Amino acid sequence: MKKKLAVFSIMALIHFGLSIAVVRIAMWLALGRSAEQLEPNTSVHLLVVATKILHYPLISLSLYSRQWFPGAWIYIVILINSFLWSGVILGLVVICRKMLKRN
Repeated sequence: MKKKLAVFSIMALIHFGLSIAVVRIAMWLALGRSAEQLEPNTSVHLLVVATKILHYPLISLSLYSRQWFPGAWIYIVILINSFLWSGVILGLVVICRKMLKRN
């Protein structure tokens, strides 16, 4: 049981780190361009897609008022999302293992 909890937590923390890093790298690449480069390059587009995938259940977070999550409070919501992703992935692994055992 402790092993499953550790795997669950580690997966959630990795997802959380990736979620934060992808946004920061995308912003760094987007802001680091000169005025001559009007269109974002392929790497920015790929990072935007990665952000949409990593933040999937919370992609509608943009519909909420930013005042609900001031400053660093947004990280709590992203961490909850990461634990949600971890739970879904581990749940799918358990279901697949049970189905394979049955066959």
